[in-house]
Amino acid sequence: MKNKLAILGGEKVCKKPIKNSPHIDRNDIKVVKNLMKNGRFSRFVGSPIPGTYEDLYKKSKDLIIDLNDDAYSFLGGAYIRAFEARNSELVNCDYAISVNSATSALVTALLALDLAPSSSVLTTPYSFSATAAAIRLANLQPIFCDLDIETFNICPKELERILKTQSVDCVLYVHWCGNAGDFDKIVDICKSNDILLVEDAAQAPVTLYKDKYLGTYGDIGVFSFNEPKNFMTGEGGMIITNNQKYAVRSRLIRNHGEAIIDDTFNESLIKNAFGHNFRLTEIQASIGLNQLNKIEKLNGLRNNNYKLLLKKIESLETTYIKPQRITHLETYYAYTAAFRWDSIQSGVHRDIFCKALLEEGVPVFTGYPTLMSQQRLHKEYSNTKNTANAIDLNENQFFGFLCLGYPNGKKQIELIYKSICKVLDNLEEIKDISLKDEYISLGR
Repeated sequence: MKNKLAILGGEKVCKKPIKNSPHIDRNDIKVVKNLMKNGRFSRFVGSPIPGTYEDLYKKSKDLIIDLNDDAYSFLGGAYIRAFEARNSELVNCDYAISVNSATSALVTALLALDLAPSSSVLTTPYSFSATAAAIRLANLQPIFCDLDIETFNICPKELERILKTQSVDCVLYVHWCGNAGDFDKIVDICKSNDILLVEDAAQAPVTLYKDKYLGTYGDIGVFSFNEPKNFMTGEGGMIITNNQKYAVRSRLIRNHGEAIIDDTFNESLIKNAFGHNFRLTEIQASIGLNQLNKIEKLNGLRNNNYKLLLKKIESLETTYIKPQRITHLETYYAYTAAFRWDSIQSGVHRDIFCKALLEEGVPVFTGYPTLMSQQRLHKEYSNTKNTANAIDLNENQFFGFLCLGYPNGKKQIELIYKSICKVLDNLEEIKDISLKDEYISLGR
């Protein structure tokens, strides 16, 4: 006899919530406690002091100072510098510039490229709203390119098609869910067409793709450290680049750059140098530095959980579920374990299927309320012909699990798997269930 679905009054598979939590240990607490005890919250200075002009050009790994050093600096305090140097070291790049969010990082990165106002930046329609917002905030114009329905990333063929009819100055490529997709093809297209490349690697920290780390293929890359990410500082982001000019501009943009510019600066360096306050605090940097010591463990946990879930779902005798095509499985550290549901073949819409999973206690994510290309503020840049795959994926197919991080493991993966099996066994019983907004919003 079939188990009665929770949505129909049966018992839930998951008795306790499945959710990620930040990995906090004694070292995290100790360093924050010491900084608070000594009143060291930020050591940034938004004006020139001795050493400012020399430090501005240095590679991140050359800026290491004693963590007990209480000095102030235009480039931040001891923990800021150490955190940046460690990021630079881990992904083998010359410069790392910390900021207070990945959104700030994207804005800074785009401004640092010194694109002319209203230049075109091609990106995916399928990402968190900050990706397109950053383009607009940098006084640039987005072009939305359709995605590969299997990788959920920008489709190389679609990019080439757009290039035949439109001028593109920069590509902002999102490694969505932490997946690179067919990124080597994108890199080749950008190089052959002399197009700048920015990597939104917010969901792909310290991820090796082929022979390099994501974020270091392009002209400039961005990571995110807000609380749900693979490792976190609460809020925060990082800009990485091997280009000194972009690094110097980023450092100026981060911290009121106009206050330190004098007649000695080369004109090419000070474009867009009117600064913001995008600074990270010493406390956040200290947490991030300690979290980086655990990045192999935290990423490894996500990789193991994803491969276990993938193996279980692939063992199901169903054609209704297809996994996102991952192009670097052994170095994939799932921010979201993503799949496609066949609403047509199954006779059950994705939202109904996910509604049933939610009732079993499984936190399932069904995409975004609207694509970036459909948001009202970007309406003038929208072209539905350029985003047909993205629309179908978001409205009918995509579902994913955000709970593959710490402290979850085999037990939680088994519960997700059992819940999926239970719903699949009872599809006929839920075909006539109506949708309610409150359920859809839970998934989105």
